[in-house]
Amino acid sequence: MEGLKLYQSYEVYGLSANPFEQLASEGITDVESIHVYQEIDMRLQMIVSEVIGNKSSIALSIVGPLGMGKTQRLKTLAKAIDENKGKAIYVKVDTNDILKLTRDIFYALKPPKSRTNIFLENLSRKLGFIDRLEKMLSDSKEYKSRDIAELLVEQMSKYPYCALLLDELENMGSAREHEKIQFFEMLRHFISTMPKGCIVAFACVPEAYEEYTKIFPAFFMRLHYEFKLRPMSLDETFELVKKRLNRVRIRDTDDPLYPFTEEAIRLIHQLGKGNPRQILRLLHYVLSESAKHKFDPIDDYVVTTILEEPKSLEEYLTRIPKEYKDLVEAIVFEFNGGPVSYIQVAKVVKKPGMQVYDKLNELIRLGFLVGDPKGNYKVPDYVRKFLEEGQAEKLKGE
Repeated sequence: MEGLKLYQSYEVYGLSANPFEQLASEGITDVESIHVYQEIDMRLQMIVSEVIGNKSSIALSIVGPLGMGKTQRLKTLAKAIDENKGKAIYVKVDTNDILKLTRDIFYALKPPKSRTNIFLENLSRKLGFIDRLEKMLSDSKEYKSRDIAELLVEQMSKYPYCALLLDELENMGSAREHEKIQFFEMLRHFISTMPKGCIVAFACVPEAYEEYTKIFPAFFMRLHYEFKLRPMSLDETFELVKKRLNRVRIRDTDDPLYPFTEEAIRLIHQLGKGNPRQILRLLHYVLSESAKHKFDPIDDYVVTTILEEPKSLEEYLTRIPKEYKDLVEAIVFEFNGGPVSYIQVAKVVKKPGMQVYDKLNELIRLGFLVGDPKGNYKVPDYVRKFLEEGQAEKLKGE
């Protein structure tokens, strides 16, 4: 029944669903049909051709703010290597522990468990490979960057093509400096001796990237390419909207932007500052709200009306994307709107600190929270007025 209601709500525009719901394109099966290609995509295609065609080995970085498409580009590289019967190791960095991170890289090499694999693993253990690795990953004092890199090269050399892809490398930023140096030294040595037909790539936000380059310039000098993602242009945003809408159309239209007008998309592009994920969030919210009220067409006046400041605390909370709602509610109800540190919030919601840190910073970018010079987080001034009026206690009681 829920699906039927959703279908009917967008049918007013000749759409079967809200095509902007999936913010991450890597979660969409036919991603090629909706992806808006930028210069970086053409360059990455050339790099893949060079690696597959000439057995070249290339190291690169992809740098950009959250929501700019870094993950999708790494996944595209992984898919290209997999399709050519190679081995792609993709690791989403979720720790500042270099021992766990390195272990995650080697674990990604392991094939699924079977009798044969267990036999080979036991044989490897007898030959000393696993024991040797485990010893080096037992403590940062035992971490031998060069030896670990050589073990990784040895394992990756077994495949015709390979890739080491590290996503969200900023999450290891809070590791101790000497441990970061150890890890980057391992990567540097791997790049220096990597097998033929190999891609090493990592994605990172600009602030962390700048910090890393200062700590270990020798590693970054080894990179062949450095890609800095730029915001979407207005024309690219038009293309994004057209492609997404086209996937769910159930009624023909002469205007590929319908139900949006050009002025509406221009305003959303401006408000989203060219960030693809932010633009998709705004499109999703505006289309959802417009369908409820049957606004037709959705022009810049409608967008302004929908996105104007909330009139109450309840309205503010309903606008928060569901994956962030628990964090904002904790700040509102447990800390009276802040300021509060990400560690304090993490303890209340019982989630990993770095995950909470990333989400709180995304909420700042989305305009739902503001930061202060001490690195704390708080609600905007207009929400503060709601709290002073005592709305929080009323809502909490309900």
